Amino acid sequence: MTKRIFTGIILVALISMLVGTGLVMGVVYDYLGEKIDNELHDEALMVQTALKLEGENYLDVLKADETLDSRITLISYNGEVLFDSEVSPSSMENHMGREEIEEAVLQGEGYAVRHSATISKDTRYYALKMDDGNILRVASEHYSQLALILDTFGVVIIIIAIMMGLGIIISARITRGIIKPVNDIDLDAPVIPDGYDELAPLLQRINQQNKKIQGQMSNLKKQQNEFNIITQNMSEGLLMIDKDKEILTYNKSALSLLDAEDCNQSGSVLQLNRSEAFRNSVEKALDGKHHREMLVVGESICEIIANPVLDKGKVTGAVLLIIDVTEKEKGEHLRREFTSNVSHELKTPLTSIYGVSDMLTTGLVKQEDVAGFAGTIKEESARLISLIEDIIKLSQLDEESIPHEKHPVDVYGVAQDVIRRLDAKAKRENVKVTLSGSSVSIKGIESVVDEILYNLCENAIKYNKPEGTVDVQVNRIGDECIIKIEDTGIGIPKADLSRVFERFYRVDKSHSKATGGTGLGLSIVKHAVSYLDGTISIESTENIGTRIILKFFTI
Repeated sequence: MTKRIFTGIILVALISMLVGTGLVMGVVYDYLGEKIDNELHDEALMVQTALKLEGENYLDVLKADETLDSRITLISYNGEVLFDSEVSPSSMENHMGREEIEEAVLQGEGYAVRHSATISKDTRYYALKMDDGNILRVASEHYSQLALILDTFGVVIIIIAIMMGLGIIISARITRGIIKPVNDIDLDAPVIPDGYDELAPLLQRINQQNKKIQGQMSNLKKQQNEFNIITQNMSEGLLMIDKDKEILTYNKSALSLLDAEDCNQSGSVLQLNRSEAFRNSVEKALDGKHHREMLVVGESICEIIANPVLDKGKVTGAVLLIIDVTEKEKGEHLRREFTSNVSHELKTPLTSIYGVSDMLTTGLVKQEDVAGFAGTIKEESARLISLIEDIIKLSQLDEESIPHEKHPVDVYGVAQDVIRRLDAKAKRENVKVTLSGSSVSIKGIESVVDEILYNLCENAIKYNKPEGTVDVQVNRIGDECIIKIEDTGIGIPKADLSRVFERFYRVDKSHSKATGGTGLGLSIVKHAVSYLDGTISIESTENIGTRIILKFFTI
């Protein structure tokens, strides 16, 4: 724009100078011609007066005057040349057809200009009709317009060059002065400069466009922030890649699930995980296929769901969703294990019952042994019923479908009743059970609290030593009900402490079979405590004893 303005000013200046020079030359030429015409007129009057005073003798004086610049010619009324100051009249043709002569005959005086291409000069003529009818003509030569221009060409060129130099300097300054306010416009908040009202529509349009862009940018930032908030708070991992496997975006869960927090988080996605399962998922998605695959990362199990991103039918990238399914897989494993254990635990008593019943029905059992076989059937049936009841309890606790509403329960009172019911068993095992503390109420279900305390106290008696003790304490500390059950029994090995609450898990299987039980007691306890919004912890030392601590919120 600066160059165009500068060039435009220079061209205008140059054209103006050339046109101006031509006009000046024309004015000067006209001025000189008019001045010469006046001089010719005055000179003709002077010659006419002299002729009147001195007669034809004055013509001889003119002929001899070498200082005479003008050419004087005397022509008769019929056009014949009578006298000429420069040429012999006899050699000159009749002048009646000359413009100035005809005009003088008709009007008393006449003017004419004739150009000579040979000498590049113009000759100006003035003709005056005298009283005797003859025509007195005075002529003078001067430069033609073209000759005048050529004669002054050098001076004109110098003047034009000087003016052009000044014009360039002035034009440069003017251009900078014009452009500077435009360059200084703040396009983010445009203000119309003084004297530039023509820019008002453009700047208003820019201002409107800025507001529109700012609004769009604000919406984009808002959407980006919302997207980031959603993705960064997702427990699932999210990865977006382009067709060259370069990472476009990700969330922190993706890095955590892939155990790739320390990796370079730009570049190829394969640097985050180089396992075959991950590579396969990426390649399948970039081939345009939906793909699901399991991925093991350390002790975690993840499911990768890979989908291609298509634009007009072409794959431009892929989106990978990484879901932690560790708990789900563990739950599925526990379900399969539980199903297997239940099947085994149910099969054992059923097999015994079926075998004894078969022997009884076939008459292979002696009469005196019938009572013993019937007792076996009863024991195995009772074991089967107990197992089924425990499974039902555990299922209800899992599904939180206990058919009772929660209400205030006196834990100390429930503990007293449990110890009373276990008194006979404790005496048989030669174990002393004591209860201490005070009445504390929690919001719960009495049968569930009873189930918890009964299982724990029964285990404390069952796995105790002869002349051992079981100490049950129920106390209120702050807003918590603290229940401690300590025994002096055989204890639990440290390696088994983390698994005692698993279903059907037995620390000493041979001892467990001897003492009875379904293997679900502690699992029921854990789920029951959780159902009542409590916590349970266990401490144990082999051959010294076990301490179990329960905590519930009081009311």
